[in-house]
Amino acid sequence: MAVGVGDGSDAGEARLWGVLLVVGAVVSAYFCCYLFTVMLPTTMREYREYRAAAVCSDPVPAGPAEDCLRTVTFTVRDTVVEGRRGLLPRRHVRFEATLSGTRYWNGVVAFGDPGPVLRQLRTGDRVGGVVWRGAVTRLVRYDDEQATADEPRDEPQMFAGLGVTAALLAALALGFGVLRLVRPDDLGPWTWRPVGRWLLGIVLVAGLGWAYGALLLHVPWQAVAPVAVALTALMSAVLFTVRRLRRRRAPATPGDVRQPR
Repeated sequence: MAVGVGDGSDAGEARLWGVLLVVGAVVSAYFCCYLFTVMLPTTMREYREYRAAAVCSDPVPAGPAEDCLRTVTFTVRDTVVEGRRGLLPRRHVRFEATLSGTRYWNGVVAFGDPGPVLRQLRTGDRVGGVVWRGAVTRLVRYDDEQATADEPRDEPQMFAGLGVTAALLAALALGFGVLRLVRPDDLGPWTWRPVGRWLLGIVLVAGLGWAYGALLLHVPWQAVAPVAVALTALMSAVLFTVRRLRRRRAPATPGDVRQPR
């Protein structure tokens, strides 16, 4: 979401962008509420239920969706391993296996990475699959196991990070939008340059960056939002302090009038 695009001197254009930013703030706030009230509790509940599920006692499946864990044997029809490791963004990343040979659950199963099971599968191989509530959650081959994309995960930190990031973006967009509606001809420093893009970067780093760090460090998800807000406030204060010091040190040039971009 652009935070200052279109901050030109024209008052009508500024008001138009103000309306768009306010609408974007409302959408972002709704997304934040949805993540915290629906997605986060749902994923946490599913993970607890999956971990507590018992092995199916009946040898004959009652249907495609059972609350117990059932291990069945699939035949591999095809595999797709497209992607490469590295820090750069990856395009056309696909890790999939096409499975068949059971009464239910046949089809394409997706993975987040190629190993350790997917990379060794070949057409015609037999592989065990753990099924829960109609989805293949794990493949088992010899002593190796690999979770599929449908296996419930204990990653509430990322949902909390997305939620607090959406909230911070909503506040940022609302502030920039209201300013354009109230004072379209006097935006001051509140434009994409010099502070808009920096504030956007701060929000993304403090929200998503910290959430990923909390996931790796096993920090409780309840700490994600308050720490993200504190980091945003701290980094924003540093940003404005640095700008203030630079303005004081910059030599005054007669006739130098800088317009915000």
